[in-house]
Amino acid sequence: MQCIAPAVCHVQQLERLGRTLVIGRRTNVLLGNDSLLYLPDNVPQTARQRGELFGTNAQDYFFIAFNDFPWHQVTDVVVGLPAYDNYLVSLAVQQSVAVVDATATLLAFHQTDADGNFAGHGRNESGFNAQRIGSGFKYHLGITTAAQYETKYVVNTSTVTVEKRHKLKNI
Repeated sequence: MQCIAPAVCHVQQLERLGRTLVIGRRTNVLLGNDSLLYLPDNVPQTARQRGELFGTNAQDYFFIAFNDFPWHQVTDVVVGLPAYDNYLVSLAVQQSVAVVDATATLLAFHQTDADGNFAGHGRNESGFNAQRIGSGFKYHLGITTAAQYETKYVVNTSTVTVEKRHKLKNI
């Protein structure tokens, strides 16, 4: 799907996809006392120079187009605890919701501190969601590379396209 006028095309593309969940991974940047960010323009530059894209099993943002998501099928889980992101993406894939991985075109900048990127896994309640969801759930469908679509930036036209992945990766 190609776009000429980005603002209009994004809506048109999502309408063609129907129920849509847009997801993406974050870029982790270890920031110490010596590396403060003062200006918004410093964020993408710092991410490119010092950032590391987080794993495909961790999504950090979710956009639901037209508020059309099968929420009635979602088990009571806690947002922000491990397994929530994979559960939501896998449920979308299984319920025929178009999942778009926007990692390549939307920057989610995560400031990492001394606690590291897995600090949430060390909390007492970190296993709550996995316990609520159950062991038979298809977590492998909940990774970013399981998305049926992905965004791509087209340099010569300065546009973003949504394209079907040729094959699902790592599932």
